[in-house]
Amino acid sequence: MNGAAADAGQDVTFGVFDWIDATPGRTPGAVYADRLRLLAEADRGGFDVYHLAEHHGTPLGLAPSPALFMAAAAQVTERIRLAPTTFIVPLYDPLRLVQEIGMLDQLSGGRLEIGVGKGSSPHEAAMYGLTPAQAAARFEELMPAVLEALETGVFRRPGPDGEPIELHVPVLQRPHPPLWYPTSNAASIPRLGQEGYNVVFGFGFVSPPLEVVREQSRVFFDRFREASGRGEVRYGLPGVTPRFGLMRHVLVAPTDEEAMALLRPAFADHHASFTHLWRLHGDERHTRPVDVDQLLAEGKLYVGSPETVARQVAEAVAVGEVNYVAGSFAWGSLDLDTSLRSVQLFRDEVIPAVHAGSARGRVLA
Repeated sequence: MNGAAADAGQDVTFGVFDWIDATPGRTPGAVYADRLRLLAEADRGGFDVYHLAEHHGTPLGLAPSPALFMAAAAQVTERIRLAPTTFIVPLYDPLRLVQEIGMLDQLSGGRLEIGVGKGSSPHEAAMYGLTPAQAAARFEELMPAVLEALETGVFRRPGPDGEPIELHVPVLQRPHPPLWYPTSNAASIPRLGQEGYNVVFGFGFVSPPLEVVREQSRVFFDRFREASGRGEVRYGLPGVTPRFGLMRHVLVAPTDEEAMALLRPAFADHHASFTHLWRLHGDERHTRPVDVDQLLAEGKLYVGSPETVARQVAEAVAVGEVNYVAGSFAWGSLDLDTSLRSVQLFRDEVIPAVHAGSARGRVLA
């Protein structure tokens, strides 16, 4: 087993990824209540982190303020860590952002993890008067100030005239909560490995093949080890190997046949939300119909009985050499009971099977 595979396969952990996309026939308030029930179930065990995306002006994301939902989530959970993934940094005033991060870390008892990014949608950036280039430049300008404030408890606005502002609600975790950076851009992987970020690379049905994930996993862990050996891991936490993983839509049911019957209509509704803004702006490249059977064949959806899904996840861990898998269990028109059962089966049957298989593989290696 090479070094990257050793880092990736030995201690695979699992998370929950969420958009809180609109559910046909349900009000946003009802969707929030359903999601909190699902999160309370995930909190019982098996899942380490709950990730919540930030989107604007689209039914894909009913949580345009992920911090607000995470404050509610902190009150109905005790164990699972809470990770806005991501805060779209260019859309925030940096002082307000660091203060909200401090509040969330305190409210959750030190369970906050922080995803940061530039934003993936030019249409959402435009709602805030930004071009993609301006959003990227603003991210590069603001992130050092945000991270410095988290580490020191003092905020200095970027620029020569930035006056120090003491933060009276600092983060509970020192030097700062763990950091995540989701990306589909392979060019960013070396830097993220060097800096010690946790990374989600590959998002559901738009993910690259597992062979590409493996290639980037090896780059990531190689760069992390090199930087760690030099004592130059800027944003990693002491003694902690970062996570490099992928995200998949998950639907576990007692049988393959039942899971497949539930999949198609629910995924069609989710895909409509996923492509909403692109269709609104006439972008045909991002709105083409997807072939569900092809996605299943390519391992870009995890759907079936616990045995089937365990095989799918085990393949991703082994071939992709990842040490983290985030599953999205509530999307489209799936009802709460179906998503709850899916979470329970994944926790109680899929995760133990994957861990048992990894242990056998290590003995054979």
